[in-house]
Amino acid sequence: MPRSGACAAWILAIAFVALIGSRALAQSPSIQEPAAGPPVQLVETIPVESGLGDPSLPQAAAVWVKMIDGARQSLDLEHFYLSHWPSEPTGPVIDAIGHAAARGVRVRLLLSVGFQSTYPEPADSLGKLKGIELRWIDMKKISGGGVQHGKVMIVDGEQVFVGSQNLDWRSLKHIHEMGVWVRNQNIASLFERVFEFDWSASAPGATPPPPGSAGPLPRATLAAFPLALVQGPGDTVKVWPSFCPRSQLPDSALWDEDQIVRLLDGAQREVVVQVLTYGFGRGAERDSTIDLALRRAAARGVHVRLLVSDWEADNPRIAELQRLTTVPNIEVRLSSVPEWSGGYIPFARVEHCKYMVVDSLRTWVGTSNWEPDYFRRSRNAALTLENRRIARQARGVFETGWKAAASHPLTAEASVPRRTHGDTPPPGRKAYGK
Repeated sequence: MPRSGACAAWILAIAFVALIGSRALAQSPSIQEPAAGPPVQLVETIPVESGLGDPSLPQAAAVWVKMIDGARQSLDLEHFYLSHWPSEPTGPVIDAIGHAAARGVRVRLLLSVGFQSTYPEPADSLGKLKGIELRWIDMKKISGGGVQHGKVMIVDGEQVFVGSQNLDWRSLKHIHEMGVWVRNQNIASLFERVFEFDWSASAPGATPPPPGSAGPLPRATLAAFPLALVQGPGDTVKVWPSFCPRSQLPDSALWDEDQIVRLLDGAQREVVVQVLTYGFGRGAERDSTIDLALRRAAARGVHVRLLVSDWEADNPRIAELQRLTTVPNIEVRLSSVPEWSGGYIPFARVEHCKYMVVDSLRTWVGTSNWEPDYFRRSRNAALTLENRRIARQARGVFETGWKAAASHPLTAEASVPRRTHGDTPPPGRKAYGK
């Protein structure tokens, strides 16, 4: 999510000290532990007072705490940034990280250097605790541009979480998000390999690694994918990991953009997509690969629907979405998350999910917005899941957003009103916490 100066560093530091001091925090919201489930589960964040999503899915705040509390040896977190506000759901998460380190778990926290000055706390405070290592990664030095945009948690090399949720209090309460929780050593080990590459590349004094140095993978490792995991009697899910940027992968076969295009080219009846942003990029980075794949699907008679954040109204690239609406068999809607009764929150109350469902069978869930820079320059990750039950769950979430009162059709001629989402509240609104 974009930067915000709303969280004063001294407030965060004081809050963090209080959090680490006590596990049972009176000011923190209660987090209900998720029930035991199959090895692959969709995980959602439903914004309060929104009516969106599927309340039966596990919620990210609870899943994160459960994962961290269960860590025995290692906890690796690679995120865009870390932002906390007192009394909000990141409290128990930060508390759990501190307790994991205190019981001997090796904790490594890797964040994008672009937010080091924006959100210095509580990351710096965590980094000073025994058992916790903090590094800031500069993807511009590694890939020639972009950012560390992935949102990944790996526990004991045995389970992994990947999704649109930033390590941000807003992403656990005020933003619509989608992720995947996988408990499998083979999946986790591949994510761990990518994490180790980024961790080494971000070491003090490290020189930028040359393109291709993240691999190669043994043939046997690649041959194992898609990996079939048993969810229950008669219920199996096939899992494919994929990553970005292409120049820094263990193997080019794992490039996320190629995976998305393969899914679109294999669609037979229906494609539904929900993303924050959509466009061709700028200058030399302009690329229409995904747009062309969507058009090819529509030309075959596939019904394509895209649900995109209303924040796109702020950007000239909305014209690219509008041109897509002129293609037969393609529909686009802009979705809004209603404002919260408790006050205006900058850079929140938005559809931030990044997922796609193809033929109610295959589901892609990732961290990339659908623009070239996210695939070619930035670190991102995704999982593709072939399982009808999971696909129907994700499609159900999509339908709720598509049919919501705040979802509006986009046309080539539409004049789209801009929505305030920056630091300054709209007229007549009071900012939360002020």
